[in-house]
Amino acid sequence: MEKNSRNFFWASYADLMTALFIITLVLFVLSYKMFTNKAAAVLSQKEEIERQAILLASQTAELDERKASMLLQQAKIDSIRDYVSEQQYLADSLVQELEDERGRLLVMEIEYKKLKEIEKSISSLDPQYFKFQEEYKRHVLAADVQFQTGKAAIQPQYQEMLIGAGKELQKLITRIDTDENIKYMLVIEGSASKDSYSRNYELSYARALELYRLWERKGITFDKGRIEVIVAGSGTGGIGRVETDERKNQRFLIQIIPKVGTIELPNMEKAFSQEGEEE
Repeated sequence: MEKNSRNFFWASYADLMTALFIITLVLFVLSYKMFTNKAAAVLSQKEEIERQAILLASQTAELDERKASMLLQQAKIDSIRDYVSEQQYLADSLVQELEDERGRLLVMEIEYKKLKEIEKSISSLDPQYFKFQEEYKRHVLAADVQFQTGKAAIQPQYQEMLIGAGKELQKLITRIDTDENIKYMLVIEGSASKDSYSRNYELSYARALELYRLWERKGITFDKGRIEVIVAGSGTGGIGRVETDERKNQRFLIQIIPKVGTIELPNMEKAFSQEGEEE
């Protein structure tokens, strides 16, 4: 009986140990399975994280590339804006220059018309005393004035005519335009004939000076504020000489030259208004 009991104990013990072994083995297998599953999950998460990291890096690089592209585009836009601004400035400057030039041209046109009117008035000196030479824009005394060879003195028979010519000239200058911007240069030029006399240039000047002094003695003077009187001599030179009769080159030439002062830009509205009225 005791022997059977002992056999039963060891059989039960063996079964228990076997059962424990099996349970341990099962727990080991389950633990290993859970560990491998956990490791696989961790590995999978790691791979996902790495993939996300790669994707993020790629997106970051793309963003950086886009940012660089945007900066480049912005630089181009700024360059274009600067160019447009520069061209606009140049265009505005050109428009202003054109406006200024138009103003100057208007002034020049007004002054030219004024000078033409003055020239017309100047050319209308009494033909009893003067002949107007259109090609040279000057007057020649209508009557011949003869001098003794080498002499500058004006002979008595010519003085009355020369005084009359001086008075006519004085009247003309008194009545022509009194615009403050326009002055006049009155040139009294003497001319000599070609002969054996060696100092014809000095002689022609002396003759012109003699005429000027004759007018002064007779009270024929000119407003120094408006008229600049030039006494000159061309000797046997000069233009428009009489080739057929050398003695006729013993003469006086009179030139009245209007001189326009500094042209200032006008009030544009006034200038354009005046332009419209003239049209």
